Amino acid sequence: MIGDRHMDAFRDVIQSNLVEYYGVLKRKLEGLTDDELRWQPDPHSNHILWTVWHMSRVEDTWISTLQGRPGIWTAEAWHERLGMTADRHGRGDSLNEVEAAKSLDIAKVMEYYNAVREVTLAHLESMAEKSINREFEPAGWGGRVVTGTWILGHLMAEEAQHLGQVSYIRGMIRGLDG
Repeated sequence: MIGDRHMDAFRDVIQSNLVEYYGVLKRKLEGLTDDELRWQPDPHSNHILWTVWHMSRVEDTWISTLQGRPGIWTAEAWHERLGMTADRHGRGDSLNEVEAAKSLDIAKVMEYYNAVREVTLAHLESMAEKSINREFEPAGWGGRVVTGTWILGHLMAEEAQHLGQVSYIRGMIRGLDG
């Protein structure tokens, strides 16, 4: 458990990671063409655009879980703005759903991601020790109980894994210096 005297350090680590990962993501997206954003190494894999959208949905879902309220995906009708259903988050998407995500507009996806990130950073600033140690039973996780600490650690793992995927796909398209 994280106690009050360690909360500031914990918060700083999470915020530092989020800021670093987001900066790297923006650099990896810089200069990519529409075709490159939608290119799939294999028909059974994700493309960069889908991965970035999924990253934003994951963050929105986990932070809203910590807050005990609906994410901005539905609360601010981002699902409608992006032409998707309210229940979509990417986990378990079919090949057809990944293909359909090619119609997304990267500028709108990043607008949504920026809005999610604002909510995330504001929540982290006000996060108290009691909320980080609280237990949650996330929907779709088969009754598994997790803590706020686990949620934020999982979010860091998701960000790192998916950022690695974006970087790898970009490298496949543009080479090592791409």
